[in-house]
Amino acid sequence: MEDIYGKILWEGYGLKYYGGKRTRTGLVCQTDRGLRELKKARSHKQEILFAHAVKTCLFRNGFSGICFFYTTLEGQPYWECDGECYVLEDPMPGKAVEEETAAHFVEGAFLMAKMHRAAIGLQYSKEDTRGEPLPQLWRRRLNEMAKMKRRMERKGGYSPLDLLVLRYYTPFFGRAEEALECLDASYADLCRIQRQEGTFCHNQFKGSHLYRREDGAWFVGGFEHCTSDVFVLDLASYLRRFWRKTEGTEEQLQQVLEAYLQMRPINAAEKELLLPLTLYPIKFLRLIHEYDNKRRVCVSPAMQERLSAAAQEEEKIGALGRLLERVL
Repeated sequence: MEDIYGKILWEGYGLKYYGGKRTRTGLVCQTDRGLRELKKARSHKQEILFAHAVKTCLFRNGFSGICFFYTTLEGQPYWECDGECYVLEDPMPGKAVEEETAAHFVEGAFLMAKMHRAAIGLQYSKEDTRGEPLPQLWRRRLNEMAKMKRRMERKGGYSPLDLLVLRYYTPFFGRAEEALECLDASYADLCRIQRQEGTFCHNQFKGSHLYRREDGAWFVGGFEHCTSDVFVLDLASYLRRFWRKTEGTEEQLQQVLEAYLQMRPINAAEKELLLPLTLYPIKFLRLIHEYDNKRRVCVSPAMQERLSAAAQEEEKIGALGRLLERVL
């Protein structure tokens, strides 16, 4: 493996490899030009190019808390070796943020808004987007749950995991339907407007990709997961995470929202979408999709525990929705 790292660094970037240390995200390499972190990309070339365009735009507009992809000798932000794509960055400075208190989320929300505001002028082609459109994906996941319910009722005899699905079917189906109605009404127009101005969705704005140096400065990683979507998806996901990770109160929720709005106010269309996007039971439906794909093989007790935990989290999110209705 050492030969592969040396080959990638030398042939791709013109760097001499002197050794490395594995981290959670990749390999921190000692080179003749200092430390670099080499990562095997979990995304496709077009997605890496889009992430590179996002980083370049953010830095140009004053958001400096990022680590660029180093470009190869051929000028690309990735290097392909043996059918795999690799990216090279500076190691993230500082330590990952623990996200243990509401105060962490207040700071994070301000940072997210600052990042979003710096996306103005971001230009990309249709090919830079990833996956199927959000309303189509969410509608498909909801239809999958409905098909599962019909299949369970036909076969009779329920597994413990089947019973979990049936127990939460009605409340979560209703929440998902409400979210999709709002998406159908205003999502496409909001996408069109924000893409003209410059927008993206980070998709993984959370503690494992947020770092803080000793001087207090924050850095954001994980851009390889970003898509050309609307900002409010990031905000909705972050509010859900805040509610899961803390024993949040209405006052604290308001503080998190105000921290974001202080840096980047949201318009009426975003406000209209924020509540249903927060309430959509995305984690529960994603796990159901995984369970459905494995139903003919084996469903482990761990899968049942994960789905049960996800259902309890989604129930808790229902309380967040009631508070959002009051503070928005």
